[in-house]
Amino acid sequence: MSICITPISKATKRYTRGVASTMTGYVLAVFGTSTYVRHHHPQGLEVYILAALPALCILGMLMVMATYLRDEKDEFQRMLIVRSLLWATFATLALSAYNDLLISYESPHTFPPFTQFVVFWLVFGLVQAVQTRRVHGAK
Repeated sequence: MSICITPISKATKRYTRGVASTMTGYVLAVFGTSTYVRHHHPQGLEVYILAALPALCILGMLMVMATYLRDEKDEFQRMLIVRSLLWATFATLALSAYNDLLISYESPHTFPPFTQFVVFWLVFGLVQAVQTRRVHGAK
């Protein structure tokens, strides 16, 4: 059995660094702003600004992905990322619609905050893993 090792592209290296930094920023922003809100009970504009900080990290993550898709020369690798993004988007939108319906029906049982963000990335990672297994299993 031979193992085929593909060299890692520059785009993939930048993507990996970008994902690590934006995810770290997101986690720090969520915990930092949540702690601040819990202790200082901000009001008005301050709440909107605090909520925007983690959201900016999410936008940063999307920019990292867009840059990767622009810069990656390997069309197959780009297709795998796009497919993962689509599955994650489908799952997140379905969850969002379901949760919104629960809220509109005044159900006391809805999903906790940040569930959609976590589901998006879990589905994205799961689809990536399945695709990688398929690709390497086919060789």
